[in-house]
Amino acid sequence: MKQHLKSMLRRWYQWNAMERAVALASLAVLSLAAAASHADPGDFQAMPGLWKIVTHHVHGSHAGQSTVQWHCVDEGADPWAEFANMPVPANDQCRRSEQHRSSTALAWSLTCPGNAPADGRGRVDFDSPEHYTASTSLHGHEVVRVEGQRFAACTSAND
Repeated sequence: MKQHLKSMLRRWYQWNAMERAVALASLAVLSLAAAASHADPGDFQAMPGLWKIVTHHVHGSHAGQSTVQWHCVDEGADPWAEFANMPVPANDQCRRSEQHRSSTALAWSLTCPGNAPADGRGRVDFDSPEHYTASTSLHGHEVVRVEGQRFAACTSAND
């Protein structure tokens, strides 16, 4: 092991300054890329405040009538409870599993028990800290489509 390390160091010192600079720059780029691809789930990038949430139940490939909810999200809120809690039509007993999150997305699998059990997937994607789109699919077909937009700060804890 020591001999291998000595050999590597000897080769490093034999490189000219330009080769060393290129090698160091390459290592720096690789380090940044690795850090970006493994975002800290605790650093979820959604802003607290008053959110307008528009939900569409999808039938076939057509979005049905929309429902609008206004919801105040505080700073300490769990993103799973606030943004990934989407209703599944005709089945309120669906359970999330295999949850994954990054600084801008949440994804999960769904298992829905009942007379017609179903498996599916859900996803929330933030394109900015103040806007997201989301969807839930069962058996590979989209059943819920959601869009959220932050409008203002909340004026009190009871909003």
